Amino acid sequence: MIAAFVISSVVVAQDLPEHETITRNAPDDVTLVADFYPAPADATDAPVIIALHMLNSNRAAYAPIIPDLHEAGYALLNVDMRGHGESGGARDWEAAIADVADWIAWLDASGQLNEAGLAIMGASIGANVAIISCAESALCAGAIALSPGLDYRGVKPEAALVDGLADRAALLVAAGRDQSSATAIRQMFLNARGAVTARMVAGRAHGTRLFDSDYDSLSGLITLWLEELFQSDEP
Repeated sequence: MIAAFVISSVVVAQDLPEHETITRNAPDDVTLVADFYPAPADATDAPVIIALHMLNSNRAAYAPIIPDLHEAGYALLNVDMRGHGESGGARDWEAAIADVADWIAWLDASGQLNEAGLAIMGASIGANVAIISCAESALCAGAIALSPGLDYRGVKPEAALVDGLADRAALLVAAGRDQSSATAIRQMFLNARGAVTARMVAGRAHGTRLFDSDYDSLSGLITLWLEELFQSDEP
């Protein structure tokens, strides 16, 4: 289950692809903001990746990997969760999970989704939200969880992973010295019934800070996992 690896690298800033900033209201009138990056013009039936940042962060945290995901042929919805970045409202995690469902409905209604479906990627508490949100949406093929936890501020994703994603997929990543997340992915992997991949990396970086410490390996892992998720003939 667990493999450790280190590739020393420096994340070099790249120009972000063309995108549109979406500002809309949730059903409770809280203003929500996200950037939508369409797939490359030559990518037909492209899946969509929804990205959810960490606590006290914002959508800019995913800037390092956006060019790689775009080049790999994906569309991306990079979200400021409520109470963070440009999105309004208080930090309410049940409401944040409902917001993800609302964003999925917006993607579907605006014609951005197709038969390829989507995956949800999150970091730290965003990882927990991503697992739960994916489990609750029939349109979601799988979840990527960077430094998930068993219980972050009452957001507990294990049941969603074990039961809700029993016939789907998840990628769980944590740094070995990030004790709470490392323990969480070991337990979730052992209890999971779906196609779950767990990867332990060196160091103690947490959430999207993993991009700073091990970018090349992490980006390669994510894009390869997504390729297998969306191109495999197996569930």
